[in-house]
Amino acid sequence: MAASLLPSNSTQTERIIESVMVEPAAVPNSADAIAGTKLLVPPSSFLPFLIYEYGLGELTPYVPNLYALIKDGIAWQRIRGTLRAVTMGLGWLNLAAAIEEAWTGRRFWNSYQLRFTTLPEKDAPDLERIEAISSLSTPLRSKLRRGVFQYDVGPLIGDRARLDGSLLEFESGIKATAGTLNFPEGANWSFGRTAEFPHTLTEAEGLAIDNWIPPIEGGVLAWIAASFPWKTASALWAATPEEQRKQTLAGWFAGKVLYLVIRDAGNQVIGYRRCRTVRPVSGNVAGSYNLGSSNYSPSPSGNAVYIEAMTQFGDVADREAKSVSLLVNGVLADGVPIGRLWLEPNQVVGGVEIMAKAVSIPLRKTVRDQFKFLLGF
Repeated sequence: MAASLLPSNSTQTERIIESVMVEPAAVPNSADAIAGTKLLVPPSSFLPFLIYEYGLGELTPYVPNLYALIKDGIAWQRIRGTLRAVTMGLGWLNLAAAIEEAWTGRRFWNSYQLRFTTLPEKDAPDLERIEAISSLSTPLRSKLRRGVFQYDVGPLIGDRARLDGSLLEFESGIKATAGTLNFPEGANWSFGRTAEFPHTLTEAEGLAIDNWIPPIEGGVLAWIAASFPWKTASALWAATPEEQRKQTLAGWFAGKVLYLVIRDAGNQVIGYRRCRTVRPVSGNVAGSYNLGSSNYSPSPSGNAVYIEAMTQFGDVADREAKSVSLLVNGVLADGVPIGRLWLEPNQVVGGVEIMAKAVSIPLRKTVRDQFKFLLGF
């Protein structure tokens, strides 16, 4: 306690009152600490009041980490109304994307799309959060038109031509949200994902589909007329017997209709997707098909088979694929249109499954999953 300022003739009561009125050292220290608490590491109980103070309440439904929102919210408010604010907002969701604005000469000149560096984890609630944060970050006139990852098919501009207004003028993607207040129709989402599977045909698989010739270690190819008629022969005479064997087995698949089989954790069929490519191929640096780091070109005398299937937007959603395989010699059930590409479990009958592969792929409405197989012999 500091020296008393009372005169020597002060009474005891006056001295007691003076001692009570002296401010303890802890009081100013505590006052200073309160002033800085919200700027350092505020307690969780402070967060609702700080959110209100900074005017960030409209972001709270979409940003789960309120500490991150408090930390960057003031900076976001300063650049709000620009595309930089979108980049900051996506950072709260641990996402990054390049912002591509539409050409100013188009009718939808005020739109933009996001080209993500990684695939957003889920359709819901991630896409709703992306749309909402983008809407709050940009000027009212700006619209998030589309989000893209890997699979991106742009429109064919047919203005003042016979194709004007045709389906070719539409971009790839599908709507998956209820939209936002200033853009109720919502954005299109066009995501892609690829799974690759090299495989060597086993003897059991070959015998099951009636396409097998034992490996040749010497001599000549023993032609099996019943399974491989001469008129289907495509192997080169100059090739070695073993190479002729591979070319013959690969040629058997030419023109075959194969189906991708997708199964769940209980080994139940989720659905079938008709393969869009079944071609004998040979290695080629400039080939049109690629798997891994290698390219392949279609060839009647190819020694391997390239097989590809790709799901369409909306084929299946909210299911997890745990295994995939290829169905050979399967036929459509009665009444199923021959041109249907996605088929339910009861719409394909018969056939033999080969090349079963374990996977863990969450199937989503907005993602086109591409499955590539390279079958060797």
